[in-house]
Amino acid sequence: MRFGALALFLTALVAVAFAAWGYNQQQMRRSLEIDLNNRYQRAFYDLITETQNLEVLLGKGLAVGGREQSSAIFASIWQQAMMAQSNLGQLPIPTQLTGRTAKFLSQVADYSNSLVRRAGTGAAVTRDFWEREKDLYNQAVALNRELRKVEAQIAANGPRFWEIPRAVAGTRGAAQLGPPHPQADFRALNREMQVYPTLIYDGPFSDHMERQKPLGLTGPTISPDKARDRALAVVDRSRGTTYSASVAGNVNGKIPAYQVKVAGRRAGTDEAVTCLISKKGGHPVLMIVGRKIGAPTLEMADAQRRAAEYLSRINLGDMRLTHSIRQNGVATCTFVGQEQGAVIYPDMLKVNVALDDGQVIGLDAMDYFMAHHQRETFRPRLTLEQARSFLNPNLKVRSGRLALIPTDGGREQLTYEFRSTIGPNTFLVYIDADNGEEAKILKLERTAAGTLIM
Repeated sequence: MRFGALALFLTALVAVAFAAWGYNQQQMRRSLEIDLNNRYQRAFYDLITETQNLEVLLGKGLAVGGREQSSAIFASIWQQAMMAQSNLGQLPIPTQLTGRTAKFLSQVADYSNSLVRRAGTGAAVTRDFWEREKDLYNQAVALNRELRKVEAQIAANGPRFWEIPRAVAGTRGAAQLGPPHPQADFRALNREMQVYPTLIYDGPFSDHMERQKPLGLTGPTISPDKARDRALAVVDRSRGTTYSASVAGNVNGKIPAYQVKVAGRRAGTDEAVTCLISKKGGHPVLMIVGRKIGAPTLEMADAQRRAAEYLSRINLGDMRLTHSIRQNGVATCTFVGQEQGAVIYPDMLKVNVALDDGQVIGLDAMDYFMAHHQRETFRPRLTLEQARSFLNPNLKVRSGRLALIPTDGGREQLTYEFRSTIGPNTFLVYIDADNGEEAKILKLERTAAGTLIM
């Protein structure tokens, strides 16, 4: 009897303990949900404040005329857009609901930054620039209108941001039960932002970059058998090695290509080579050799010569070596195009050479085939000496030459490239060949592996 009473007492005690533990867990979970929601709510209301400021500042930008005021306003727009993007990213909302909004904020930040630079140089802001800013202003108005709807929904139903990911997952293909979550309004906001025309300008977030098509592909569409033969011709074959190739699949990227696997076999070692051969024209877009690299025996000059010979053999010989680095027994040599007395930086490719035996074990020609095309005759308005006069007088110029460089937006700009020094530091300074504006500055950093461009 005593044993039965003791058992009942212990059972009741365990039940009470479990109940207390469950209650504590529930309270902890509730406290965590409140804390998370407070953070999300703060980020959301900060986002609203920043987008409202964006709308006001973009409106002011349409009216400003002075150079100093322009720089101040565009700098403030950039700052508000970056802060808004940061707060949007803190919300527990899937990217499919915020992708277009985040992209818009990125565009505003980058476009405003380009206008700051333009105002700083004193360059005239054309009508096209103002039309693009007007588009941004209209999108900011629409963004704030939709955010106010989300704010009203939260005020009516309570802020439950932590439930958004679960709500999104649970409502795929099913009707949502209960009060609507904020995610429904963010989906509407994203749809609203989609209806606005894409923004095309000279910046890394420009929409036209996504639509860029390869310019360097020539010739008809080839068959898989032709791609296999082309891959065998592209591989830098080792002596005494037997090679075979097979098409492993298709790659649907900016350059549609066949993925070709090449196997090299000889006594004591095997090579596994992957090639991407463009479907249009059969051009070698990528080649990677997988094998163990032995102890280095070649100097960098030998590797550079091997790389140039390889490019000539695969009909990409009209290139100029710009720099190379050594890393893990491999020399990476960067080449650019050359025509009309100018170096053509958009037509860039890289060749990897193994320093143990000089075999070319890598080719990356994606940038080259994206950019290479027949260009019009270069007609710079400034001479080399005239462009040189626009440089900082503290620079000591070592050399100068005509250079075509890519802009951040994927366009091309004719410049003069000046290799210059200040004290121990070496720079490449690019001066626009038409108006003398400073287009870009790069620093050359010498390391044990080679020269890095920063």
